[in-house]
Amino acid sequence: MNAGQDVTEAAAGRADTPDFVVVDVETACSQVSSICQIGIVGFRDGREIFAYETLIDPLDRFSSFNIRIHGITSDRVIGSPTFAEVHGIVAGHLAGRVAVAHSLFDKGALAAACLTHGREPIEATWLDSVRVAKRAWPDLPSHRLNVLTTFLGLPHKHHDALSDARAAGMVIVRAIEHTGMDLAGWLAPASPRRRSRSSKRVDGDGVPNGAPAVSTERRPEP
Repeated sequence: MNAGQDVTEAAAGRADTPDFVVVDVETACSQVSSICQIGIVGFRDGREIFAYETLIDPLDRFSSFNIRIHGITSDRVIGSPTFAEVHGIVAGHLAGRVAVAHSLFDKGALAAACLTHGREPIEATWLDSVRVAKRAWPDLPSHRLNVLTTFLGLPHKHHDALSDARAAGMVIVRAIEHTGMDLAGWLAPASPRRRSRSSKRVDGDGVPNGAPAVSTERRPEP
């Protein structure tokens, strides 16, 4: 796929405005700013309306550990744009919108890349699909994205940025369908009563299951 290519007919700039956008990144090494692939998918009324994906030259080293995770090597990003060069496209998709990420590692990576490359921060309202999944399906033994996609019967190529973004978006769509709680409900803090009931149940990240799905934390990639 060519760098910076919109991969559906409904590309950025069409009349439909997404209810939310989902972003996923892969990184080249332990430096969280070393984004080497990014995928963004927009959803409206429970369906995908656009997708964007590109490889990125991170201007950093590729570690063997990260290569084993996503399979992206330095030779694959030769000729790809840098983050500074795609920042405007990424910000155009995310800024001012509800932005979903699975664990918000991706939020932290974008913030770090903006800082490293001297670009303006991307301001969005962030929603953590991990926390949404934990509230929607609290009895699942794991809420990793590959576990959720198997449980929900969704096609998924783990650690491919576009596939991960698309899958995390469908987690939000299915959670809305499953619970009857709309997007505004997921963005709102949990009620005090729910927090009280949930305070004795702590998830694997040390966060009560009733905690708000909206978060500003940066977490390790699931």
